[in-house]
Amino acid sequence: MNSTPRFTVPILEGRHQLTLIALTADEDSFSIEYSITPPLPEESDGESTVLLMLEARDDLGNEYSDWGGTFGTSADGKQTEGTVSGQPGLPAGTRELFVRFTYLRAGEETSYDLTLPVPFTG
Repeated sequence: MNSTPRFTVPILEGRHQLTLIALTADEDSFSIEYSITPPLPEESDGESTVLLMLEARDDLGNEYSDWGGTFGTSADGKQTEGTVSGQPGLPAGTRELFVRFTYLRAGEETSYDLTLPVPFTG
């Protein structure tokens, strides 16, 4: 497991770079917008060969579960752009969100831990 307080980290054996763009909080959930450069590999049907899972907890002790997300290659083809969501929503007074991104590829898991300030825009 790799840990860093930054919002850009090398991932997947250093072949890609994950950049967190923004954290958006809604009443019942939150979303983290991100990009990955170069884009994640895709199979011939357009499906990614890499899956992302999210785990999170806040500085108040609340835990959050993965609530899905969306991603795809950018219009210029230079990166993967995506959003991953967690639930429930963040309570008032939350100052930090401790996030673990786990990538699944070819049966192997690789996790990265980041601490995001709330609110966050990169």
